[in-house]
Amino acid sequence: MKSYMVKKTFNNNAVLVTSEQMEYILIGKGIGFNKKKGSIIFESNLIENVFIHVDETNRKQYEHLLENVDEEIFKVVEEIIQMAEKELGEKLHTDIHFGLIDHINFSLNRIREGVEIVNPFLLETRMLYKREYAIAEKAVEILKKRMDIEMPESEIGFITFHIHGGRMGGRKGDSLQYVKAINKVIPYIEDKLGLTLEENSFDSVRLVSHLRGLIERCTREETIENLLLERMKKDFPFEYKISENIALILKKNIGIVVPENEIGYIALHLYKLNHTKLH
Repeated sequence: MKSYMVKKTFNNNAVLVTSEQMEYILIGKGIGFNKKKGSIIFESNLIENVFIHVDETNRKQYEHLLENVDEEIFKVVEEIIQMAEKELGEKLHTDIHFGLIDHINFSLNRIREGVEIVNPFLLETRMLYKREYAIAEKAVEILKKRMDIEMPESEIGFITFHIHGGRMGGRKGDSLQYVKAINKVIPYIEDKLGLTLEENSFDSVRLVSHLRGLIERCTREETIENLLLERMKKDFPFEYKISENIALILKKNIGIVVPENEIGYIALHLYKLNHTKLH
C-alpha cells in the first residue's frame, strides 16, 4: 500500500507530503488533523482528497497561500467544488482548488475593506456560461452563509470563470478572453442591425451559444461543413459582411482564425435576427 510522509502541516485541511521522492499537497477535510512532521498517511485513507503535485516552480506560491489563508476558506472552497462537481456530474481540474482559495481570500479581504468589486463582463458571462453561472450563484449563497458576509453580484461572474476553467483543464484565462471577445461582438451586432439583444430571448441565446461553440471549435482548429456557403453569401450579403467583420474582431481579440464555413453560419444567425426584427 502506498504511503505519504508529512513534511509540513498547514492546517487541518492541507498538508505537504512526500512519496517516492515526489512532493504533493493534499487538500481535504481533516487531512491535517493531528498530523506532525514525519507522520505517515496511507493511500487508503485519501479517497476523497485532492492530490496536487508541487515542484520548484509553484511550491513557494502554494506554501505562501496555504500559510496565509483562513482555514474556513479552505472548508468553504471544498464545499463549493464538491457542489459544482455534483451539479455537473464531472470532476474539475485540480488547479481550481488553489485558484478558488486565492480568489475568494482576495475578494473577502476587499469586501471587508469596503472596496467595490467591479465586473464589467457580467452580462456576457451569464449569456456564455449559463450552467456554470447558475452553479456560481449557489456558490455565492454558500459563501454568504458560511462566511457571514454579503457578496456582490460581480463575484458570481468571477467564480463562473473558475468553474468553467476547471471544466476546461484549468484554463480559467481562456474563459475571460472569450467573454471579452463577446463583449466586443455583441455591441457591434446591435449597432449594425439596429436592435438590442435581450439576454433571455431565444434568438439571443441561440446566437451566443453558436458563438461560444464557434470559438471553441476554432481554438481546436476544427470546423463544421457548410454546403450552403455560396448561397449564404448570395442571399445574405449584408449579414455576411457583418460576419466577416465579427471574424476580424475575434481574430484581433483572441487570435483565432474563423473559416468561411463558420462565417456563413454566423450570417445565417444574423439574418434570422434581422428577419425577426422586421416581423
